[in-house]
Amino acid sequence: MIQFSFILVEPGEPGNIGAAARAMNTMGYTDLRLVRPKADHLSGFATAMAHGSAHLLKSAAVYEHLSEALHDIDLACAATARHRIEKYHYVSARDLSATFAAKGKALTRVAIVFGSERSGLSNQDVDLCDLVTTIPQVSPQPSLNLAQAVMIYSFVLAEQQTQVQIEDKRLNSQDMPAEQYQQLKGAVRQLMNKVGLNQRYQNYATKALAKLGYEDLYLIQTIRTFVENKLEQLEKSIEEK
Repeated sequence: MIQFSFILVEPGEPGNIGAAARAMNTMGYTDLRLVRPKADHLSGFATAMAHGSAHLLKSAAVYEHLSEALHDIDLACAATARHRIEKYHYVSARDLSATFAAKGKALTRVAIVFGSERSGLSNQDVDLCDLVTTIPQVSPQPSLNLAQAVMIYSFVLAEQQTQVQIEDKRLNSQDMPAEQYQQLKGAVRQLMNKVGLNQRYQNYATKALAKLGYEDLYLIQTIRTFVENKLEQLEKSIEEK
């Protein structure tokens, strides 16, 4: 499996460094490298923006030159939104994973290199990289900020290994057993008879049950129970009068 490093060249905002660390951490990446940072990546603001990812800031290696930060990298990708005079083949962020996969086992460590918030990567820094990548946008302005760009690359590169982490809040996450389904059909039919629903509509409703998924079936069961209880209460109230 390819190991990814995220390299920030001359980042100038501590908040962006912290937010970039947070973005990396949410996608399972831990190797943050800084080249000539213009802001304190260990400041309180950077740590606050990292929000649970301060360990990436503490372990981040700091280099004076990009070439040093790339010492163990098999393939370096310069991330840029700038149109440059030199002719580069720009690889969309969407296509990076396929580009890496096409190289088979030749790659073990890949770096995504980002420039400063104000000027991006210099041409000299781009020349140190193997390919140039960009995030497609509807309009070139306004461009994404540094932390947002790191988030997008972190996400697209981790797409195959990330999972939805939202807790299942459905009424019931289990299939409805066949016996219970048959009981529900009979109970719904009885309820429709009880309220005097036209036979034609009863047939429609019964057939519609067969098209429902188990979540909707449990919902129908809950509604049926509620209606029956309300009808019983109403009948008792009438009898008492």
